[in-house]
Amino acid sequence: MIMAVASALFSCGQKQDSAASSTEATTDSLGGMMTSTDAKSQAVREQIKAYTENDSTKYGVSIADNVKLYFPNDTAVDVQGKEGYVATFLGQHKMYENINVSRLRVMTITLGNGETWTDTWGVWSAKGRASGKVVFVPIHIVDRWDGDKIVGEYHFWDNKANENEAAAMAAAAKK
Repeated sequence: MIMAVASALFSCGQKQDSAASSTEATTDSLGGMMTSTDAKSQAVREQIKAYTENDSTKYGVSIADNVKLYFPNDTAVDVQGKEGYVATFLGQHKMYENINVSRLRVMTITLGNGETWTDTWGVWSAKGRASGKVVFVPIHIVDRWDGDKIVGEYHFWDNKANENEAAAMAAAAKK
């Protein structure tokens, strides 16, 4: 009998907490909907595939002409514009071979205030052309959408591998 009463009380408490959460979500401007099966998540997956395949015909399709790209080492815009964006990433194939992104997770979040963001997590790997070293870098990318185009992209990872490979390329060029 005590177990039945305790279970009923616990169950009622759970329902009340759930109701409070849904009420909060409707008034929370940052609350919203998260999915990994929408068109934006798929567009990001296709972009990553085009990047790893060095496919300039498909890479950048969902990138806005006025995109702003931020790397993790500062808060300034590092690359502005679609042309520079595409050149930056497809240009990495000059520095690396066998570029791959594994353990890929992509989710798009539409917030209560109307903003749409796509989060991407994975492990980037490649072999440096100058150093010959294979590197693995955990990555996190956040894309901000305006309509069907990415207008802002924020990268969160350690750039040390890129810095080391750039130094190896510079040293090789001096020889």
